[in-house]
Amino acid sequence: LLLMGRVYLFSVTEADAQAEGRPRADLFAERRQIALTALGRYRDLRSARHLLRSAALAAGALLLAAVILWVLRRLYRQSAAWAHRRLGRHAESGGLAPWLRVFEKPLLMLLRGTLRLLAIAAAAIVISSSLGYALSLFPATSTWAETAKSQVLHLLADALAGVLGYLPNLLVLLLIGLFTYLVIRASRRLSHAIDAGTLAIPGFHAEWAHPTYGLAKVLIVLFALVVAFPYLPGGESPALKGASIFVGVLVSLGSGSAMGNIVAGVILTYMRPYRVGDRVQIADSTGDVIEKSLLVTRVRTIKNVEVIVPNSAILGAHILNYSANARQHGLILHTTVTLGYNVPWRQVHQLMIAAALRTEGILAEPQPFVLQTGLNDSHISYELNAYTAQAHRMQELYSALHRHLQDEFAAAGLEIMSPMYLAVRDGNPTTVPPAPPPSSAS
Repeated sequence: LLLMGRVYLFSVTEADAQAEGRPRADLFAERRQIALTALGRYRDLRSARHLLRSAALAAGALLLAAVILWVLRRLYRQSAAWAHRRLGRHAESGGLAPWLRVFEKPLLMLLRGTLRLLAIAAAAIVISSSLGYALSLFPATSTWAETAKSQVLHLLADALAGVLGYLPNLLVLLLIGLFTYLVIRASRRLSHAIDAGTLAIPGFHAEWAHPTYGLAKVLIVLFALVVAFPYLPGGESPALKGASIFVGVLVSLGSGSAMGNIVAGVILTYMRPYRVGDRVQIADSTGDVIEKSLLVTRVRTIKNVEVIVPNSAILGAHILNYSANARQHGLILHTTVTLGYNVPWRQVHQLMIAAALRTEGILAEPQPFVLQTGLNDSHISYELNAYTAQAHRMQELYSALHRHLQDEFAAAGLEIMSPMYLAVRDGNPTTVPPAPPPSSAS
């Protein structure tokens, strides 16, 4: 029996000695020594000298933590300033400068947020380590420190196990991203080669290269996202699946007209009804095509008005392309003049063809020609047809052609007017022109 003052600590019985297989006196002496050692340690930990030493160590640990936190703050500020300078320098020059100028503020916010998260994580580690060490120095709070330490270690172990367990999925995502990048790069090189003419594919026009590359890139990225979706963190969770279905329903309900325009844009791309720079007439709008996209086509009219036409409307409309044949065969400009029967038609033909040849932008070959499109009651309709390769100057050429027609007929003493006649046969002369010489008969 061991007593400490009036406090009963323990006793050793014969049964205890028999259970241990040792003499009772030896067992009691061993246990007595253990109790005295623990008691001495208990008193030593609560002595004034030990408490002062623990307080000094705790103060030193907290002071060191404060210094480390100050250094982390300085590093965070310097890193944020360095990232800002580097981003601004790349935004001023380089291949990615236009994109960096557009997204400079979001990228800067992302970099600062990442640096702030790293700084907060480092600060949390420093604070928790210093507080844990300080609490472990005092007997009254050592159990709190052990509990907090075990929980933090358990949390870190779980996080490390999660990271290590996700490494195979991360490797698959990296391989998918690398493969997607290589395929897109190969597709871009192929489209550049076809567009430049260094590579020719039978039946595939060079102007299809860039639109096809754009469609292929979208499809490749979408396919990569579909393949990568199960490997994303939480990709198999019902919540994420439900959210993806909800987003898909919203997109399908809200983008019906947009998808119609995209499909029409794809069809128009491969139909090739017009190209950028062509003079076209779409519905009531006549002008030059300045942009083609999957959604809309932009046309600048002759009055310098930009008209934006949805592709779905173009697909169901009547399209006139004045530039399609003008490049090789020439576009025919035509205008009509009406003159009386008293004017010799051969002279009219000569004057109209001469006016056409005087007009800059009218081709001499193929030669202009005149058609007599109507023998009306009091006049004849003469239609002048002249070729030009400059379809984008249609209105200017028509104006110049009309001026030269006026000049030619005025020089010949002929008025461009359509007389009205009353058929009264009272002996007045007829309006039949004189017969041409035999050599000029045609």
